[in-house]
Amino acid sequence: MHSLPVYTANKRKGNIGEALAQYIFSKFCLVHKIDGSNDLGNDFICELIRDQHPTNLLFYVQVKYTNNPPRIKEETKEYWKSSPIPVYIFWIKDKKPPVIFDPDLFRKAKTYYKRLTPLLHNESKHKNEKFKPYKEIDFKRDLIVDYVRTQYKEGFTPIIEPRAFLNIDEKLQTDLPQYAFYIRDVIPEYSEDILSKGWANLFSLAVILYKKGDRENLELAHHLIDLAITLYKKERGEDDSRIYNSMVEYEIDIADLLNRS
Repeated sequence: MHSLPVYTANKRKGNIGEALAQYIFSKFCLVHKIDGSNDLGNDFICELIRDQHPTNLLFYVQVKYTNNPPRIKEETKEYWKSSPIPVYIFWIKDKKPPVIFDPDLFRKAKTYYKRLTPLLHNESKHKNEKFKPYKEIDFKRDLIVDYVRTQYKEGFTPIIEPRAFLNIDEKLQTDLPQYAFYIRDVIPEYSEDILSKGWANLFSLAVILYKKGDRENLELAHHLIDLAITLYKKERGEDDSRIYNSMVEYEIDIADLLNRS
């Protein structure tokens, strides 16, 4: 007699956990399930929805259905460290799923989440980051802050408007400022990233000002390029790269225009 394939308890547990997470996040997200054969640690890629419209704010979710706080594999941590979008563990706390489907399972399930982005960016400061009881509005607030963190990690310091991601009632509940620009508490954590990559922002702004051509903008452009060159040399100690030479050429052109005007 041929043996039949087995639908194991762990497989059933994983499927139920993913279904529950998809049910919860679908309330305010487009939820894209990652095929198991392409799963490198993430079960879903989600896109936040505001008033029925996509916002382009994406995040990863890994789902765990277990009675004990889930642990993360070291190789998964390494993968997530360079993630350009926020990452979360969604934990369904239970010993095992019911043998007979319980229609109230989604309502009664104990659900938690953990922010991985601050922990992965600065483990020494955020090593005590704990799982938090899942509440939609708390999760959305964390999501916007963690989105800002992913920008700072790449050296960008954009001013984020929470209203672009939340409706007015949610905005009021989160108590986020009009512009989410975390100067005092978050930016210092990313000072080295912003400094090491910030020369590109300075140089880009200088080129735009240079194109405008009037003396005031040229003076600003000249000053910005001088700062960009200083930062570039400080981080790399190279005077012969193509980018460095390009910055110097712009600086010389601007100096010549200023001398002639």
